[in-house]
Amino acid sequence: MSEPDEHDRGVPQIARLMSAGREQLTAELVAQTLDSVVALDHDERMRGLLEASIDENLMAAVNFLERGGDVIDEVTAPSAALTYARTLAQRDVPLSALIRAYRIGHSRFLDEAMPLIATLDGVDPLRVSAALVRSSAAYIDRVCDQVGAVYEVERDRWVSSRSGLRQQWLAAVLDGQGTDVRQAEKHLDYTLDGIHVAMTLWPGGEVTGLDVPRVLEEACEAIHRRLAARGRPLVVPHDEREVSAWFRLPRARDDIAALVAEALEDSDVTVFAALGAPAPGIDGFRGSLAQSAKVAHIRLASGRETPQVTSFDDVEAVAMMASDLPAARRLVTRVLGRLAGPDPRSEMLRATLREFLARRGSFAATAEAQTMHRNTVQYRVQQAAEVAATDLHDPRQAAEVVVALELCWWLGRAVTG
Repeated sequence: MSEPDEHDRGVPQIARLMSAGREQLTAELVAQTLDSVVALDHDERMRGLLEASIDENLMAAVNFLERGGDVIDEVTAPSAALTYARTLAQRDVPLSALIRAYRIGHSRFLDEAMPLIATLDGVDPLRVSAALVRSSAAYIDRVCDQVGAVYEVERDRWVSSRSGLRQQWLAAVLDGQGTDVRQAEKHLDYTLDGIHVAMTLWPGGEVTGLDVPRVLEEACEAIHRRLAARGRPLVVPHDEREVSAWFRLPRARDDIAALVAEALEDSDVTVFAALGAPAPGIDGFRGSLAQSAKVAHIRLASGRETPQVTSFDDVEAVAMMASDLPAARRLVTRVLGRLAGPDPRSEMLRATLREFLARRGSFAATAEAQTMHRNTVQYRVQQAAEVAATDLHDPRQAAEVVVALELCWWLGRAVTG
């Protein structure tokens, strides 16, 4: 039997077997990649882009191998892979991190595929193994060349654009290493004295393509008017779907979140806002951004659609724990047990119990807040306590439950999934 015959029969059979488990392999590869390549572990949206890239690459690789794996010129990188590469370039993530992710994916693919060769009849395992390694490596090399080229082009474009230049000046200001403040103000078109509030803004999923810049610009203008902010806002993109924005306030105030919510209310699309606390001077400029970034990390990690506007005051305690998500997951699992599940029933019971504890154990107040019958609240609270196997009358256990519920509420599937 000739090697081409072995290749023609063996490699396509392996591809079909791998296709059946693609969904599970995708999930495992996402987890392994984020664990191994720290530079790629960002927020929920970036993880979604990574997942789409891995899934489409697996599908394309399987299709390539199923056709025999020998016509490499026909291979083109999937659109999701190119989108992910462009977004990483905009966020200044090193290309080496992306290429390493492809190498990890190739190695894991072979780890899963090689044992399947033993299940095939009428083939030479060594020849099929060699053919599989050659063809899969050829696919990876071809796609890495293409995503690498797209990354480099986008990086050059982004840095040379006005957004890219602003990012460079902003990085210099935030770094604080001997920056000429007046030159920075000139290039940023923003005055660095006064009281600053920083925000991270991103549109809802219904906003796509060329509409994103317009929608974010309109949101910033509406917020600027509602806050009666001085000068022009400073808006610097993180990538094509997320921006940081600063507003100079005429005075300190504590109703900023409510004003931002009012500003966004009249829009015909959803824009989410994560707010830092207002603070004076260049230190306030930096500090408010750091807080805003922590809030955005929490909101984007959760995958939840509410609330639309979140301030640092809302999540300050959670932000400290969210810096170590594995530890937060362990705490949630230990304290809530089966109540920490991602299923709708667990989520419903957690929401009622959280409201009940926030209302100081009042069934009547909880029923009013959740617009349900008092008996329903009582039943749900009892069920939640039983599922969590906790004693709410024990002050220590009750305190831990409050912390765990807040983590679930704000971080969502980042700690319950």
